[in-house]
Amino acid sequence: MSGQPRWAKTAQQDVIGQDRLARSLLRVIARMPAGSIVAVHGAPGSGRDEFVRRLAWLAGPGRSRTGDVPAGLHPQVLWLDAWSWCKQGHVLSGLVAAVANAIRQPGPSRERARELAGSVSRMRFDGTMPDVPGPAFGSRSVDPVADIARAFSGFVDKVRDPRGGRLLMVIDGAEWLTPGGRWQLIDGMRAILVHQPEIAMVLSLGREAAVEALKSHHGDMAEASAVRILNDLFDLSVTVPNLEVRRIGTLLREYIGNSESTVQRSFGRDALTGLSAAVAHRPLGSPRFLRRLAWRTVLLAEFAAELRAPRVLSEAQWAWVIISERWPDFRRFMIRGGRKRWVELARAVQLMKTGKADRTGALETDPDDPHSSSISRWLSEDLILNDYLRLHAEGFARDGEGIFWLENLMLAAGL
Repeated sequence: MSGQPRWAKTAQQDVIGQDRLARSLLRVIARMPAGSIVAVHGAPGSGRDEFVRRLAWLAGPGRSRTGDVPAGLHPQVLWLDAWSWCKQGHVLSGLVAAVANAIRQPGPSRERARELAGSVSRMRFDGTMPDVPGPAFGSRSVDPVADIARAFSGFVDKVRDPRGGRLLMVIDGAEWLTPGGRWQLIDGMRAILVHQPEIAMVLSLGREAAVEALKSHHGDMAEASAVRILNDLFDLSVTVPNLEVRRIGTLLREYIGNSESTVQRSFGRDALTGLSAAVAHRPLGSPRFLRRLAWRTVLLAEFAAELRAPRVLSEAQWAWVIISERWPDFRRFMIRGGRKRWVELARAVQLMKTGKADRTGALETDPDDPHSSSISRWLSEDLILNDYLRLHAEGFARDGEGIFWLENLMLAAGL
């Protein structure tokens, strides 16, 4: 296990329950034309990052355990963190480096890879005429871009020998690039794959982030135009489904792990049951959010143990812990309004349930306070918060004293 890449160490369990989709996608990738690009999208809470890591693990380090990977894929999986690589040089150079570093006996290929990386870095993607020498890959080059694609194909073949099979490269971290950087990555991928080398690239990128990249290059455009261009750029687009509600609590318990006893000692034997019930809301199913929530809960429990202040928390109090992590601005807005604001919240939610307009807008708005606004504004601007408050607003109003006790504990704990 110590010899596995970093991304593989967190991919050995199917934490989001999408192995069936991952295995199906791998079988399709093995049948697609060489040089294909697969875009993996996913809404907030879908666990897209976990999905692509699991996909790569099933195709590479985990294939000996599962045995479900199609024979047409090479056993070595290449992983590129685009955001990390852009700190070292041009992000497209990372594509070359990922392949070149996988060659078993690099020898003279090392210098050739440096030349190729330099040529790729000089490619232009903004449609302007370069004011410096272009990406010539040889002194007699007539079509340097085609030369780059052929050289990249040669590196791919060196990695594949002698086992054969199609290489799989997974590209993560693209959303952390600027929109212009994302466009260079996407357009550059298409350029170096023009000769259809025996490699498939899986790009983890939200759909909105991909549209932003398009607009950074093409300017503002209609939605239909953006969809058409994306369909031309990507050979297949897959959207990871949202995490199932029933798995959210299970995943949260896994993240809390050995600290479960501490949480129970500070907040009651059924603490994790109450927390799991409060977080069982589909938009809150992001594994990254659940991991942060788990550490927040553990720190709160450890601090309560230090104070010797155990207390059984209600579901409303656990919901407030979730709000403090997911919606910190709303947390400040509610606390600054005092107890009256909790009553107003319950009234506003009740009126929305009955389909009536919110008549609680009488709460004054302070133009100098960015956190001061009416309840109705929060409910109308954030639909996820709206849905969550419909479930717990009445509990907040009933357990105001408990909420303020918990808030003081969180503030003292630095949360």
